[in-house]
Amino acid sequence: MPRIFLLGLILLLAACSQGPDNFTLRTDLNQRLEQTLGPDSISIAKFRRQGSAPADSGEDGAERRVVYFDATLKLKKDRDFSRWDVPGVASLVSLLGAGPRGLTGIESGGNHAGDKLDVHGSMIYQNTASGWQLHTPLGYSQTPIDAPVSEEDSRREQLISAISTALKLSPEGRGPDDRRIIAEEVNRSLASIEGRIARSLNGFALAAGPESGQYSRFAKALASLAKQRKIIIRPLLTDGGLANLMMLRNGSASLALTQSDVAWQAFNGIGPFADRGAYGSLRVLADLFPEPVQVIVKANGPQSLAGLRGKRINLGLPDSASRDTALAVLAAHNLQIKDFTVVSSLNLQEALAALRDGKLDGLIQVIGLPADAIRAASQDMRLRLLPLDSEAIEKLVQQRPGSLPSTIATGSYPQLQQPVQTLAVSSLLLSDASLASKEAETLVRLIFEPGLSWLQLGSIQGAQISPTHAMQSYGLPLHDGVAQALDKP
Repeated sequence: MPRIFLLGLILLLAACSQGPDNFTLRTDLNQRLEQTLGPDSISIAKFRRQGSAPADSGEDGAERRVVYFDATLKLKKDRDFSRWDVPGVASLVSLLGAGPRGLTGIESGGNHAGDKLDVHGSMIYQNTASGWQLHTPLGYSQTPIDAPVSEEDSRREQLISAISTALKLSPEGRGPDDRRIIAEEVNRSLASIEGRIARSLNGFALAAGPESGQYSRFAKALASLAKQRKIIIRPLLTDGGLANLMMLRNGSASLALTQSDVAWQAFNGIGPFADRGAYGSLRVLADLFPEPVQVIVKANGPQSLAGLRGKRINLGLPDSASRDTALAVLAAHNLQIKDFTVVSSLNLQEALAALRDGKLDGLIQVIGLPADAIRAASQDMRLRLLPLDSEAIEKLVQQRPGSLPSTIATGSYPQLQQPVQTLAVSSLLLSDASLASKEAETLVRLIFEPGLSWLQLGSIQGAQISPTHAMQSYGLPLHDGVAQALDKP
C-alpha cells in the first residue's frame, strides 16, 4: 500500500512539473471567456487537457510550457461573431490560442443560443514561486518573426543573382541598392507574368500583398474556395495596397485588395495617385473586413502617439496602403517625418523584430485583427496598443473618405485588457469596370455564399465578412454585377 501511494505521489508530481492541471486550465479559460465576451455569454460544455510541451523561457529565464486542450463551448445567447463593433471572431481566436482551423462552429450570418463551438486551443504558462500562472494564449503564427528563407524566396534570390551576372555587374556594383532594384523589378515582372497566365486560362489574377500578410492569407483562402467551384483565382505577391491599385489600372491584375481610404484617393486621382489622375473605372466588388490602425510599442514605452516624437518609428513598406494611412494619422496628430530620429520602411515582421531587439520604439500598421505576427510577438515581449486622439480621429474621418471610427476590442490580443479607440479602414475587393458583369456576379456570390466557413479555409479575417456590409462602398461605385449577385437567392 505505501508503495502504491508513493507511486501515485510521484506521478502527481511529474504531472505538475509538466504545467497546470486540467482544473486550472479550464478555470483560466472560463475566466478569459467571461472577461472578453461578457458573463452569461458562453459556457464550457466539455474540456480536456491534451498534454504540454516546453516553450521559450521568459525574459527572466522562468520556465514556460505550452499546454494544449480540446473544448466544446456552448453559446448562452445569440451572437454574430462577424460583427465589427464588439468582441468577435478575432477576440475569440486570440483568447483560445487557436489557429483558424482550430475553431469550428462559427456560422456565417450569426450563431444562436445553444450552438456549440469545437476548439483545439493552447495556452502558455509560466512557472512562478506561487505555481503555474497563465502567461498568454499560444496563438497562431504561420511565419515566425525570424522566418527561414522559403523555397519561393530562394528561387527569387537565385533569379536576382542570375540577372546580376547577366548584366555583368561587378562585385562592387552588386550592393544592397542594386539588388533591391533588381528584386523590385523581378517581383513586378513575375506578378505581371502570373497575371497574364491567369487571364489566358479564363481566370482572375488577384493582386494581394506580401507573402506573410493577411491580404495574401485571404487571397489564398479565396483561391482555394474558388478552385472547389472550378474558378481560377491566382493570388499575386505584391508590396501592398498602392502597388495593387497600380497593377489593376495597368492591367497586370484583374482583381485587387486594398484599403477603402486609399481606393477613394485612386478613384479621385489625389494623394499618391495625383500624377496618374482619376481612376474613374475603378469598381468595388465587396466590402470585406475592417483594418484598424494599430500603434504598437513595448509595455514600458511611450504612453501616447505624441510621446513617440523624437523616437524611432516604422511606417511600413513604401508601396503599402498602410504607410499612406500611417502618414495621415501622424499628420492628424501634428507629427511629421522630421519629428522622428528614425523612420524605417520595414515589413511588419521585421519591424516587430526590431522593436523586440531595441532598434525601434514603435510602429504603425493598418491590418485586420488579430494580426498573426503581432500575436506571435506578444509571446516574446509585452506590447501595448496606443489609442488615437479623439480630435485626430474626427479630423481623419472628415478629411479622408473611407475612414471610420473604430475600437480594438478587449481580447483581440492576449495582453489587451481594455478596448483601444482608433481609426479603421475597410479592406475592399476591387476590379475595373471592364470586368464583365457576369464575372463580377460570380465572384460576389462566391464570397457571400451562405454557410461558408472562412476559418476552415484558413482566414480569420474572412470570418468577419458579413452581408451587413456587403454593399458598403465608401463613396466608390459598385460594380454592376454586385447588385445582381446579392439580389438573387
